[in-house]
Amino acid sequence: MSATAVVRPTGDGTVPVPGQLVEAAPGACVLRFPLPPSLPIPLHIAAPESVRLVTWVFSGLEAGAPDGPVCLLALEAEGAALREGVTLATHFRDLVVRSEPAASDVLPPSERTLLARALLSAGTAGLAPLGRLFGLIEASVIALPVAEDAPDLADEDHGWSLGGTAIPHGLLFRARAGWGCARVAGARLRFGRHPRQHLTLEPVWGAAPEGLPERSIALHAHGFTALTIGAS
Repeated sequence: MSATAVVRPTGDGTVPVPGQLVEAAPGACVLRFPLPPSLPIPLHIAAPESVRLVTWVFSGLEAGAPDGPVCLLALEAEGAALREGVTLATHFRDLVVRSEPAASDVLPPSERTLLARALLSAGTAGLAPLGRLFGLIEASVIALPVAEDAPDLADEDHGWSLGGTAIPHGLLFRARAGWGCARVAGARLRFGRHPRQHLTLEPVWGAAPEGLPERSIALHAHGFTALTIGAS
């Protein structure tokens, strides 16, 4: 990163923060930059208008973190739109980040794990970007533990059913054909001692939701649940 990129003021005299830009796929990037002491909470991208903030996460807040606190922004944008930097609106003040292209290995495993958790919790608007950014976080997703009491996903005659009454907005799954993601368009609940929900799915990206998957994660508005796989 050049010295001028670090210290050159913007038009209002603000000194930009230096960042590293990882282009994961066309239309999807991760911007990594050192976190200022004010710990500004990202709200949205103020400029350029064509850039959308999908989700964000802080890393390195613990004492002794090798790179110190950093912020990761998952962005929907072409890399060309970010060459002049971005203006990030935060709860404190706007923050200008000037980025240099970086290889994906700039993101250590610990940061990829945090990014994976943030993307899996990004809501319905995060389903499509999850597919474009998935190559960065696949290993972290595979490593997610499954709780002993986790709900189960089963393959029934006319599609998949899920144990419990908590209806997800999406499913991430790994089938024989590879990873896929589907939006939950509807759920028909069957109550009783062991309630279940029969899901109506609309594929978003990747493999089709057919047959019993090898792995599946239910995606909720503010979290996710790694599921057990078995027959109903």
